[in-house]
Amino acid sequence: MKEPIRIDLLEKYIKGDCTEAEIALVKQWYFSFEHENDHVSDLSPAEEKQLEENIYFSIISNLNLVNLPATEEQPKVRLFRRWYAAAAAAAVVFAVSAVAVLYTQKAKDQHLAASTISEVHLFNVANNTGHIYKVTLPDSSAVWLSPSAKISYPNVFAPNSRMVSISGECFFEVTKNPQRPFIISSRSIVTKVWGTSFLVRDNEQSNVADVSVLTGKVSVSAKGGAITTRLTKNEVMIYPHQKAVYLNDRHTLTAQAVEEKSTVKQYQRTRLVFDNKPLKDIIPVLDSSFNVNIKVSSERLNHYILNADFEGFNLPDVLDALKKSLNVDYAIVNNHIELK
Repeated sequence: MKEPIRIDLLEKYIKGDCTEAEIALVKQWYFSFEHENDHVSDLSPAEEKQLEENIYFSIISNLNLVNLPATEEQPKVRLFRRWYAAAAAAAVVFAVSAVAVLYTQKAKDQHLAASTISEVHLFNVANNTGHIYKVTLPDSSAVWLSPSAKISYPNVFAPNSRMVSISGECFFEVTKNPQRPFIISSRSIVTKVWGTSFLVRDNEQSNVADVSVLTGKVSVSAKGGAITTRLTKNEVMIYPHQKAVYLNDRHTLTAQAVEEKSTVKQYQRTRLVFDNKPLKDIIPVLDSSFNVNIKVSSERLNHYILNADFEGFNLPDVLDALKKSLNVDYAIVNNHIELK
């Protein structure tokens, strides 16, 4: 039996902090499994992608890394272009694939039963971190889970519909397929997708549930009775810059205009260019562009310098880019974002 590689070494590889010798060690370990049954070869591309994400998410959620004391250091200068993002993503996929091999026997009862396409299995993902976590669904739709949000979805969607259930705050970018309507069930409301991107907020702690549309159109109805793929008379149709608001105590559902400072703006894709700018000059631009409040936990972060072209990025993409390019982590705390 091959000796497992150290988890801290894989974590360093994911972050891009390995030395050349350590990179060679990880690759040697990874390719040692080339001729063994990896238990994932029969998965579809969508299932393989989701397995990678689930394993990566599980590792990051459960690792208890030691925070080393901050030391004085020179300002960091990083170049971030789309090719860098692709390279970073490839490195993460490589490392996560290696982790998947290590944890195959332990995880297959939990994750790999979905490899039997004829059977339907549910994936349940809970975001227990301070980050925004992205999930890719079997139809390539994307969902961003805010902290404490949850989503449940099948490994294979039904032939005539795509149904998921959520709790908390989730932003969706849905792949269009008029023949298979996309339906979201939450505590109080049902959302049917007739367009592409929108924000759903519905959790046990709030009396209010709402859906805000960024692009396309969706219909919203109060929960109760059978869920159908057809548009019914009790549904409220909303369009960009509109939202549907349901009050649980009054059982009322209305369409309203989206406020200027709505959370949905965080997911609006835009282009931001920073030419050797320090982080202290970048933060006000991000605050204004996405209607957020970003703070730094240490003054030294303000002097980090970035040269970047964020084309087609939303706020979670930008935050992820800062993590990869400047090694700056973040957490969402009390309605603001803290860089650390």
